[in-house]
Amino acid sequence: MADYAAIRTALAAALAESSTFIQVAATVPDTVSPPAALITPGSPVAEYHGAFGNGMERFVFTVTLIAQRFDDTAQQTLLDGFISGSAGVRALIEVDKTLGGESQTLQVTNCTSYGVVSISDVEYLGTDFTVEVFA
Repeated sequence: MADYAAIRTALAAALAESSTFIQVAATVPDTVSPPAALITPGSPVAEYHGAFGNGMERFVFTVTLIAQRFDDTAQQTLLDGFISGSAGVRALIEVDKTLGGESQTLQVTNCTSYGVVSISDVEYLGTDFTVEVFA
């Protein structure tokens, strides 16, 4: 059986390899210190019975990147750098598709939104990525 919390923690550790983030959280904190990466359950959160004998579980996570809004051009450039390339979210997460042994494989499937994100009644600039983990 897969350990959901350990997978979330391993995803956070992968993102923490980037020196750009001030904060990387496996759960949504009360306060955010941008630039930040937050990992939350995606949709569907989990699917079971993916292989014969109940051998595969699929978990979906949303990775939200948060930037300040004080300099829109600079902050959008910051977020743009995470959408593709060697410093992108895909590269950071997919460098070890087993997450240190917590999963069989994973993939960053898409970037689903880009714009204003509200956390604890504060508006930031943000973008969401969908990550599928097979364990």
